[in-house]
Amino acid sequence: MTDYPTNPRDVQDFLAGLEFGDKPVDPAEVPPVLHDDAVTVTTSLRIPFELHQRVKKAAEDRSVTMSALIRDWIELELAALENDQPISRADALRALAALHPLRRSA
Repeated sequence: MTDYPTNPRDVQDFLAGLEFGDKPVDPAEVPPVLHDDAVTVTTSLRIPFELHQRVKKAAEDRSVTMSALIRDWIELELAALENDQPISRADALRALAALHPLRRSA
């Protein structure tokens, strides 16, 4: 397998060595398919400044980057959604109505 360039000079040499043509590529020469977890994308997210500061503090408290923390939170929420079993509003209200009210001390 070809080592891909990691700096500008190597990129120029790499590009200069490429050959273009119309004939099909031999399957043995096709680069391997990347697994989904090997590819990352940058996503821009607009959030209020106060929320940004709270997330930043939470990340610092955990000694991780904000990106890592946000990725973890997204994965957790998606897992919860995938395992969620929605119920009707009527069933939810019935379940809440069946709960005993909190007793307040006098």
